[in-house]
Amino acid sequence: MTTVSEQFAAFALDLRWENVPDDVRALARGHFLDALGIALASSRMDFATAVHGAALSLGAGSDATAIGFGTRLPAPSAALINGTLAHGLDFDDTHIEAVYHASAPALAAALAAGEAAGADGRSTLVAFVVGLELGCRLAGAVPGAFHDRGFHPTALCGTFASAAVAARLAVDDRAALVNALGLCGSQAAGILELRESWLKRLHPGWAAHSGLVAAALGRHGFRGPATVFEGPHGFFASHLGRVPEGSESPACELGTRWTARGIALKPYPCCHFVHAFVDAALALREQVRGEDIERIDCPLTRRLQSLVGEPRERRIEPPTIYDALFSVPYAVALALVKGRVDLAAFYDEPLDDPAVLAVAAKTFCPDDVASDYPKHFPGEVRITLKDGRTLQRREPTSRGTPERRLAPVDIEAKFFQNATRAVPERDAKRIVDMVWELERLPGIGALVRECVRRG
Repeated sequence: MTTVSEQFAAFALDLRWENVPDDVRALARGHFLDALGIALASSRMDFATAVHGAALSLGAGSDATAIGFGTRLPAPSAALINGTLAHGLDFDDTHIEAVYHASAPALAAALAAGEAAGADGRSTLVAFVVGLELGCRLAGAVPGAFHDRGFHPTALCGTFASAAVAARLAVDDRAALVNALGLCGSQAAGILELRESWLKRLHPGWAAHSGLVAAALGRHGFRGPATVFEGPHGFFASHLGRVPEGSESPACELGTRWTARGIALKPYPCCHFVHAFVDAALALREQVRGEDIERIDCPLTRRLQSLVGEPRERRIEPPTIYDALFSVPYAVALALVKGRVDLAAFYDEPLDDPAVLAVAAKTFCPDDVASDYPKHFPGEVRITLKDGRTLQRREPTSRGTPERRLAPVDIEAKFFQNATRAVPERDAKRIVDMVWELERLPGIGALVRECVRRG
């Protein structure tokens, strides 16, 4: 019987373009474009300057390019920057049931390793698909369990996904990738003790960096444990206390059932657990004025209270942008007062708008006994007015999820909104055209060189 890492290695290295379903290819192109746009927008932020400076201090090289900055760096350092930027605004995609940000680590690894290998667009896109699929499978083997134990699955599982991406683009053999995956087990890390820090932004970048390092070690014969996933001291036993087996195994139906189909895009730049509440609030907005509101109830999954509902004082009057991004009361208040939940509301405008804070203070998050989390992230808004009337809207799942996918035109619109914070519209249009035709691109480096901010 082969181990999970051996099955992963076979899938990652043997997958052929023609065996990727058309809808998965289309999904991958859209998510590739989406993550690029977010990374470009992030490149203007203070955390981007910090991670770029740190990467520069780690050593010189010319293998790959830092998005936005255009700096040539060793591939692991470029991956560190690009993964951090792709997740930096919390605007990137999420596999709903796995609660996993799939594209950021896979994109960072694919761009850096692809440039280093001189790969073409088709090879890079297939490697990106490999990263999406394996990361989602690992994170979703026991849905929601990593979060329950205080781990960030994107940081953990993204490391293995990135190693597989890098190994494929370097044309490594199976033994090398099995070794690399074994080494990833001791490099995969990420806890959710965030406070005022920028830690969560770093997680996909560090995962991609670690994955590339692990792939290089495996390529040069450094041995790792083949039983990294199912072993008694392996990844699942150490992080979750049990090893998923049978239909729960991350290798179950690998290559025939495509877990990546469960990835959802974000229409709003905040935690995905908040999105359905924003959808509901926007649907009710035309029926209510802030001064007429007595109370708002937003029933919230108990398992998510500590992430987006508590502590209440930080959720109704967020002291930092990250507190605002992870607040049901604040996001609902933004939707009702401003009619939009966008980058400008979080990054360009003050967080202490009195009208927004007044509505947030009236918003409470009782337990949602009807929630089917983690299968979906539902959201409900019940507004009690001062005249006694009640307005109510429940969204079983948010816009952008597999049941309510964004159309290509919506993905493009989001990309332009993000990318034009860093590059002119004509340059953004060239990037869009290149990504939609990615499999025809002779070299991935040509695309990355377009992703450099102006001014």
